[in-house]
Amino acid sequence: MLQTDVAKGKIIAPTPDEAGDLASIRAEISLATGDLTLNKIIEMLPLPANCTGVDFIFDTDDLDSDGAPTITIDIGVMSGEYGDPDPDDARTCGAEIFSAATTAQAGGVARPTLVTAFRIAPTDADRGIGVKIHAAPAAAQAGKIGLTATYRG
Repeated sequence: MLQTDVAKGKIIAPTPDEAGDLASIRAEISLATGDLTLNKIIEMLPLPANCTGVDFIFDTDDLDSDGAPTITIDIGVMSGEYGDPDPDDARTCGAEIFSAATTAQAGGVARPTLVTAFRIAPTDADRGIGVKIHAAPAAAQAGKIGLTATYRG
């Protein structure tokens, strides 16, 4: 599994001071062509304990240079403990925020259209938000992806 510097704990995500306050964090990672394999998961950032998502912005370079690109991306809540590098790739990634998004086929920016993105219930633990390669690219192309999360306490 790949992790951003935020997921590795090198950059600490802010937490809202009081209930109802907002906080945001952005994470990004450069991906090599070999990283763009089917079901590959990248842990991007946390949804902190006792918080719920208000907005998510996914930005990506063109990661599929084929004339008929096939890459799609899921973004959602990950299983397991936030920040666990899990060398066995046993952690999973949901699709609550984006499901089979085509944004990486040409590059661009996207906001969720799924209602589930705004209904992730708070829990008493930090949860990882991950990006999963839902469908592999026809012709993988290295590039950068980023995710910005705004959440409320």
